[in-house]
Amino acid sequence: MPEELALPAIFFLSGAAGLIFEMVWLYRCGLVFGNTVWAASITIASFMAGLAAGNALISQLGDRIRRPLRAYAAAEFIVAIGGVALAYGLASATALVGPASRFAADEFWAPNALRLGITFVALLAPATAMGTALPLLAGELSGELSGPRDRFGVLFGRLYGWNTLGAVCGAIGAELVLIRAIGVTGSAWFAAALDCVAGAAALWLAREPRLESSRAPRPAAARATPGPLVRLLTAAGFAGANLLALEVVWLRFLSMYVLTTTLAMSVILAVVLAAIGTGGLAASRWLARRRPPAADVTTVALAAGCSVVASYAAFGQLTSGTQVGDWRRMVWFATVLAAPTSLLSGVMFTLLGERIAHHVDRSDRAAARLSLANAIGAVCGPLLASFVLLPTMGMERTLFVVAAAYGVAAFLTVDFTGRAWRSWLAVRTPARVTALLAFAAALLLFPFGLMRRTYFARAAAPYAADGSQVVAVREGTSDTLFLMRQTWMGEPVYDRLVTNGFSMSGTAIPALRYMRMFVYLPMLLHESPLRRVLVVCYGAGVTAGAATDLPSVDAIHVAEISRDIVAMSDLIYPRDRRPLGDARVRLHVEDGRYLLETTRERFDLITGEPPPPRTPGAVNIYTREYFRLVYDHLDEGGITTYWLPVARPEPGTDVDTIARGFCDVFADCSLWNATPFDLLLVGTRHAAGPAPAAAMAAAWATVPLAGHLREIGFERPEQLAATFLGDATFVRQLTAGTPPLTDAYPQRLRPDPARASLSDPRYAFDPSVAERYRYVLDPARARQAFEASPFIRRLLSPALVAGALPRFDDQRSVNRVLWEGGRPLRLIDDIDAILTRTTWRALPLWMLGTDEVKQRIAMAHDDGTGASQYARGLDRLAARDYLGAASQFAAAEQRGFRGVTLRPLLVYALSRGGNSAGAARLARGVAPSDPEEAQFWRWMRARLGTSPANTALR
Repeated sequence: MPEELALPAIFFLSGAAGLIFEMVWLYRCGLVFGNTVWAASITIASFMAGLAAGNALISQLGDRIRRPLRAYAAAEFIVAIGGVALAYGLASATALVGPASRFAADEFWAPNALRLGITFVALLAPATAMGTALPLLAGELSGELSGPRDRFGVLFGRLYGWNTLGAVCGAIGAELVLIRAIGVTGSAWFAAALDCVAGAAALWLAREPRLESSRAPRPAAARATPGPLVRLLTAAGFAGANLLALEVVWLRFLSMYVLTTTLAMSVILAVVLAAIGTGGLAASRWLARRRPPAADVTTVALAAGCSVVASYAAFGQLTSGTQVGDWRRMVWFATVLAAPTSLLSGVMFTLLGERIAHHVDRSDRAAARLSLANAIGAVCGPLLASFVLLPTMGMERTLFVVAAAYGVAAFLTVDFTGRAWRSWLAVRTPARVTALLAFAAALLLFPFGLMRRTYFARAAAPYAADGSQVVAVREGTSDTLFLMRQTWMGEPVYDRLVTNGFSMSGTAIPALRYMRMFVYLPMLLHESPLRRVLVVCYGAGVTAGAATDLPSVDAIHVAEISRDIVAMSDLIYPRDRRPLGDARVRLHVEDGRYLLETTRERFDLITGEPPPPRTPGAVNIYTREYFRLVYDHLDEGGITTYWLPVARPEPGTDVDTIARGFCDVFADCSLWNATPFDLLLVGTRHAAGPAPAAAMAAAWATVPLAGHLREIGFERPEQLAATFLGDATFVRQLTAGTPPLTDAYPQRLRPDPARASLSDPRYAFDPSVAERYRYVLDPARARQAFEASPFIRRLLSPALVAGALPRFDDQRSVNRVLWEGGRPLRLIDDIDAILTRTTWRALPLWMLGTDEVKQRIAMAHDDGTGASQYARGLDRLAARDYLGAASQFAAAEQRGFRGVTLRPLLVYALSRGGNSAGAARLARGVAPSDPEEAQFWRWMRARLGTSPANTALR
């Protein structure tokens, strides 16, 4: 019949619209309620509860609906109107939510209860209308056909399958096209148009009299006792809970291996939905060809449990690599892990519908009760996974529990009335016996230990190349965290916090440099001592720790969405030196943007350690509207500093849109160079300056502040000032033609091939893009901009400006060593220039491949290999004690140390110490082993007249 084709097509449009609306609402709810795991879970649970309400409505009142197609059309129009209204209403809801939340901002249950109440009420109408759609269409389509009990599963699976495939198109279309091209509200209008088309098509079909169902109930003989029905509905609830819990685990697991962006999450979701929809259509065809025995749904449930285990075990064999950004590999990863179980879940849902239809007197009621039970399970599953199973058991044991739960669902589908329960075992077909045996084997042979033994090691591998090892693992409510530590001679050198397979924060020198600069640079620019500080995102605690270094600070507020990150970061520090242990620090386990919405506090400095911009949910603390919130919460003269990650090919991010939005809010915005990969945006609220010279002198004499400044290469205020790149005029010229990142257009973060960006993925191989990047970092250009900038003359004293100008020459060496790492033979020209022109200590140590941490270890330990003596030689070299360095290098050589840099540096130290004869004697027998060493000796011959035989350098 034509309607059998038309209604699935209509429902396909409805599925696409539903997923687009869901993405729009999640974006908007993230702005209003924050992106904590509680806020996100409450939003999703409220949406699913609305769907359940719609199913319940049809289950109870379906017999009163005489014209189901018209009712369906009305539901589609309600979704369209309510969805668009929500897109606009939620955008302005912060004005109401903020004041209402202030009374309990530091509580836990009160703000979350408020979130639950508001989201449930806001989503109730459109979500309920969505929930009525499947029962109405299923009842209409099967109600007009003869023998509806025999045809219900066929038609139900077809509707369910096409609706789910429509959701796939909606998810991918919204992610790749709609939100980027027409924004969040524009996407809502597009979804509304799809709903209206679906509703109009339903009304057009409703004109045909034969499509208006008689809605007559089935004969009483068709009805069964409630016992089997309750068990089947409970099985449907288990199926919904299992699959949604698995989605949480699968997303968490895959986030260790794919770059965690909204694109990755959309791709993974699309694979799951595509498999579910395919399963529904496959079950529909299966039911159309044969009348399956009741036991088949039990077999499918057992097979789903087996597939959970098999996919987990096979993932390591069928995939490879980490930090994957290519969408095709993401699809493959998700297919291996999630597609088999998702497909079987689609089959199981359809077969359950076919079974339930035999115990219910109406087709619409059968579909409603099935969907209601499934939706209730879908509400519970993610909450149990996120807040109970994952934090207490971890991913691996959670997978085992869910696999076992499929066995419970299978047991519930067995008919225990009379002798019917024996039929499943009595008919020993190969498929049924195999399913039962395979399920038992899967649970008995579950690969416990595979996660820590294989999967965690694979996820940590990109950060283990320098010898770092995983010292702690925490599987929390929202993240899987590794604490990795590099050690030397048994002592820690630095720590790295790896969140969902990606290094977000750490204590290596480059990380310390840029994260401490978030606080130290405002100290230089602020006209009076900083008093009140807000740090948004705690990370490894480096920025909060820098704030505790300032004796002038009275209060430090820290907003961090994850208690697990705080707990792991605490392991980095001795108990008496944890930043959160400072009496001035107050921790808010809350989304930073939500905290700003709900507080009246004002601050002298607002800064933080935000995650990368394309991390799901993170975009909300990079938009122009967020920066306006920051501006509004600064005291007069207050300053904000913000991270601008550049030169990172994966994931591609157009950070120019962030800079444009920042400068739209802060008229005096400026750009500073913390590292070649980490620039800083600085904005003020009418800062006047300059800071007194005495305050600067005091800062470099205060313990531990002075030591922490020198450790990251700032041995004088002038060096900190010389990190300047440009003021507002420069940044606006740089971002001319770039639209700002806004709440309405969050996908502007994705690179646009039509324009270059400081973080353009092409920078590494496209000369025109690389030239732009080099131009921004060029110290000569930056020096001219610094000298001419009205902003600099306003905030820095003339003496500090004059003293900083020569330091721009040093910045070229800083850029080079932070880019290339400590490679003494390659960087010998820079090393010699810094040693002979300046008194700096930190910079030459970095170029020599060491730092203050390693020097402290070398002074306290001696492992007998000569490594300590070699490190002490580097220390003496940085101190310009050339003969002392030569003595330590010689001692290292005598103890058997054979590093490729040892003899070259020994010869260099003797040459600079005036022992040319000794240097020449030691150089004579050297045979360069690689191009860098040959380059070093050519430099030595040209500058100091010492080298091996000329033939060795050819």
